[in-house]
Amino acid sequence: MSLSAALSVALTGLQTSTTAAQLISGNISNAQTAGYTDKSLTLSTVTDGTSLGGVAVTSYNRVSDSVLTATLNSATSNASFLSTQNGYMQQVQSILGSSDSTPALSAAVANFQSAWQSFSTAPEQATTQQSVIAAGQQLASTINTISNQAATLQSSVQSDLQTTVTSLNTDLTQIQSLNTQIAAALGNNQSIVNLQDQRDQVVNSISAITNVQVMQRDNGQIALYTPGGNALIDGQPQVYSVSGNSVVNAIGSDVSGILTGGKMQAQVDFLSTAGGSAGNGNNVVANLQSQLKNFVNMFTNTAAGGFANTYDSATTGTGEQASQFFTVTLDGNNLPDLSTFAVNSNLVNGTTTVKQASAVNVANTFAATNLAINNTTNTTTSTFSAGGLTTQNQTYSGIANMILSGFQQAANAIQTSSTTATTQQTYYKNALSSETGVNTDTELVNLTNWQNSYAASAHVISTIQSMLTTLENMVG
Repeated sequence: MSLSAALSVALTGLQTSTTAAQLISGNISNAQTAGYTDKSLTLSTVTDGTSLGGVAVTSYNRVSDSVLTATLNSATSNASFLSTQNGYMQQVQSILGSSDSTPALSAAVANFQSAWQSFSTAPEQATTQQSVIAAGQQLASTINTISNQAATLQSSVQSDLQTTVTSLNTDLTQIQSLNTQIAAALGNNQSIVNLQDQRDQVVNSISAITNVQVMQRDNGQIALYTPGGNALIDGQPQVYSVSGNSVVNAIGSDVSGILTGGKMQAQVDFLSTAGGSAGNGNNVVANLQSQLKNFVNMFTNTAAGGFANTYDSATTGTGEQASQFFTVTLDGNNLPDLSTFAVNSNLVNGTTTVKQASAVNVANTFAATNLAINNTTNTTTSTFSAGGLTTQNQTYSGIANMILSGFQQAANAIQTSSTTATTQQTYYKNALSSETGVNTDTELVNLTNWQNSYAASAHVISTIQSMLTTLENMVG
């Protein structure tokens, strides 16, 4: 081998060692970067005719596991779905005060019942009169507050859904951009491994919004589809928006039932007003409002035997409120508008007093178990059925407690499922990181080897330079 050929070989070794050292340094510095995969080089020998011409980098590689990545994406969708549900259900629990020893609604009903019991033993006393009115105000205020806070939560979730849809559109556009960059890089024989890492991270971000499946396309590009076979992006991305409580595509078709899993479904389900149990995180505020409306209806509807009918039917004394201890405005379904539920203003301002003759019979209604209202027949019944809750033979307090316990049980079940799903997601995330991530110990050994290779190539170049200098001096 001539000295010039040897010099050429040494130079390629120097260049390759430098490239490898830079790549390994990048591996080490990104070892803790989420989604970063271990990178390596593919090398090949370079020949000059029949002679060895050195070594060259032919490709950049990354460690990947498509099966484990798909499993993580699926686990991410499930964990995000349940985590979002859990967050909202915990807010419902806060509104209802379920974590308190005595939730506000239970306390208000019990206090109202107790006030009527005291009134029934001394109806002529002003203090027991005022206690009944004050307890009624507390009950109405508690229900007003729960209803208002639930409506505020509904609005907040609607805003969250809008943010989620905007994020989905942004992520799909980013996938399109990365697809284009990867195809261009391949065409120019450039490395695509870092772009692929970025794209995998965006796909995982989309998985937290909705469940996706990855399809490979030409030129290193990918397409994303729902499990049901609907394209999110295959070349051009879909564009979504919010209409009411639903997600629609560019032509206005409702796709809420197509985009399943992830936080988007949790938000759509929560906002739904389609009815059914809230136990799976569906129709939550709609169910709560329905149950409260029907509960308030037990105090305001004049069906025979109920609270309002019993009060109104009693003999009215001088200066006493003849009817409507509570007042309320009815909505389009002939049910109470919860924001208007209140003790009659005449009682509150002292214009009238509570009927003394009603005291005993009204107090007795709190022990009855057949005072739910059948809204079809406008009669009392032993079956309370509203917003996914059906219970029988319950007193006023019993129904209030059933409303609270129903949402608490749903929240507890979702919280347990969310914890399990998050644990599974973490397991697969760690498994993928272990499989495809950087082992710094191995990389440090590789870096040392390439540094030694660099030193050897540099030594060869230095030796050749000395030989050429000596030769020049000899012939000079």
